[in-house]
Amino acid sequence: MTKMLLFGLAMGFALSTIVTTDVFANDDGATLLENRCSVCHPSARPKSKQKTYEQWEATVSRMMAKGAKLTSNEKQILVDYLSNIYKP
Repeated sequence: MTKMLLFGLAMGFALSTIVTTDVFANDDGATLLENRCSVCHPSARPKSKQKTYEQWEATVSRMMAKGAKLTSNEKQILVDYLSNIYKP
C-alpha cells in the first residue's frame, strides 16, 4: 500500500513538473516579447504576424543583428513562444 501511494505521488509530481515547465516557457516568451521587442517597436507588431518556426527564427535573428539584446537561450525561448502562439 505504501509503495503504491509513493508511486502515485511521484507520478503526480513528475506530470505536474512537465506541465508547469511549458507554462513557464510561455510566460518567459511573452515577457521577452514585451520587454525586449518593444524597445524598438510596439509588441502589437509581431503579434499581428503569423509565421512558421523557421520564419520566426529568421525574424528574431534579423532583429538580433539590428541590436536586439537576447542570449542564445532567450532567443530559443522567444522563437519557441512566437512559433507556438503566432503560427499560420
